[in-house]
Amino acid sequence: MTRRFAHVLATGYALTALALMHMAVVSWRAGSWPYAAFLAGASLLLMTAVVHHSWQSGELRDALERLEEAARPPAIPAAVADEIALGWQALAETCCLTAWESRGARHDRTTCTRKENPR
Repeated sequence: MTRRFAHVLATGYALTALALMHMAVVSWRAGSWPYAAFLAGASLLLMTAVVHHSWQSGELRDALERLEEAARPPAIPAAVADEIALGWQALAETCCLTAWESRGARHDRTTCTRKENPR
């Protein structure tokens, strides 16, 4: 059920409850006590439905907010972010990708001819 439809439904309940209460008053003035009591009870039942709908709508909204918050990725701690930045800096300072991958083991700066830019 969409939010707009739920609001339209609650408004319809409230308007119907008001109409039933009006009919209950008219029946009471005409002297028809059983109809007045029945219509007033039906009106109160619909107003209870409107109150329940507004409460349930708030509960649903809170649950959706909690789900959205839980679905967000956790924030990266500052120490991890600093370590990532240092890693990118070290990658930028290497002369070629082979030096970066082997941490300098398979690399000789004097004979390196591949000047791949790792950026």
